[in-house]
Formats: sequence, structure tokens, C-alpha cells
Amino acid sequence: MITVDCSDAKPIKDKLLIFVADRLGVMPILKSDKFVLTSLDDSQTVKKSVVLAAIEEFLESKKLTEDIQVIPKDDVIIIKPHEGKELKENSEQKKELFFECTHCGFMTLYEEELRTHKLIHYI
Repeated sequence: MITVDCSDAKPIKDKLLIFVADRLGVMPILKSDKFVLTSLDDSQTVKKSVVLAAIEEFLESKKLTEDIQVIPKDDVIIIKPHEGKELKENSEQKKELFFECTHCGFMTLYEEELRTHKLIHYI
């Protein structure tokens, strides 16, 4: 399991999570400012070098390589802006927050859809 700490890069956390998990075919586990990448099959492991390559590819696609540094430490990868740089949340990024069901982990971009989904747990 590899943990990606985005506590200093919250504006890009959600898009980074989607990109890396899709690229590597791994299961992400969401935490408040971090996400953990684990393989779908217990016989395989998630390699840090592959995760780092996917993160770099994401940063290049968003033209953020000059603004963000990636710091690998053991099984943790820290994403944070360079000294003096600041990541700002724009309105598009604010809209793309995940809403997660506390009962089963169902995730959606829409709060109303989550409310409707939660009703199935109380039937």
C-alpha cells in the first residue's frame, strides 16, 4: 500500500486520485487529506516507482511540474507546492468534491444523489 499525502495540495487531490487510480488499476481508499492506493489482488503489490510516474504524468498534463514537488518517504508520497507557490481552489475544483456514504463507501459528485442513496440503508 502506498499513501499519497495531499494535505498541502488539497485543490488537486481529487483529480490526482482519479487519475492515478485509473492509470494503475488500483483501489483508492480516501482519507481526509490523503489517499491510500492498494492493489485489487492481494498477490500483487503497488510499486512506488509506478505511482511516482503516474503522479508526474498527471502534473505534466496539468502543467503543474513547476509549482508542485513530489517527496517520496518510505511508503508515503508527499505532494506539496514549492516554497512561495500557492495552489488556489477555483470554482471548478470546488464543484468536484466527492460525497461518500458512511455505510457502504458509495461515492458521488452530487450531495442530493448521496442523500437519495442513503435512504436504501434505512429500508
